[in-house]
Amino acid sequence: MKIRKSVAALALAGSALFVATACSSEDVDEATSKVSTAVESAASEVSTAAGDAIDEVTGLSDSKAQDILRKAVDPATPADEIDTVVDTSDPATKAAVIAFAKGSSAAGYTPEVYTVKDVSKDGDKQAVATVSVASPHAPAPVDIKLTYVDADGGWKLSADAVTQLAGMATDH
Repeated sequence: MKIRKSVAALALAGSALFVATACSSEDVDEATSKVSTAVESAASEVSTAAGDAIDEVTGLSDSKAQDILRKAVDPATPADEIDTVVDTSDPATKAAVIAFAKGSSAAGYTPEVYTVKDVSKDGDKQAVATVSVASPHAPAPVDIKLTYVDADGGWKLSADAVTQLAGMATDH
């Protein structure tokens, strides 16, 4: 509904610009300025509404996925906090993500090299994030897809994602 209202505001602002062209030069400039401001405001509202709608569908925003991932791959994250950001229903997953965080960070893959670009829903309790990884050894970032799961009342990096990350470390 927010998007429809914003689109209507854009249409109204455009109409106002056409009406203003029949007025004096100063009136046109003032009207153009007001229309420009209205269009920017409406565009911002559309963008915000679209982002909110995506978050409602997936339940996981890009920024939340980013926070989860960076905490999971940060060697400074205490072991007892890993459970809050990684699905550790398999105890081996916790050990794997801790080892990955230490090893990858030592190789230059600090938490800051991981940037979540997009999150999309993949089933009822799963989402897939496109993550850009800026390698310290390559000129351009590489995009990977990591899975998140809705487990224990919150979104977490999946065990499959940890396996994928650990596999990349052994390939390096």
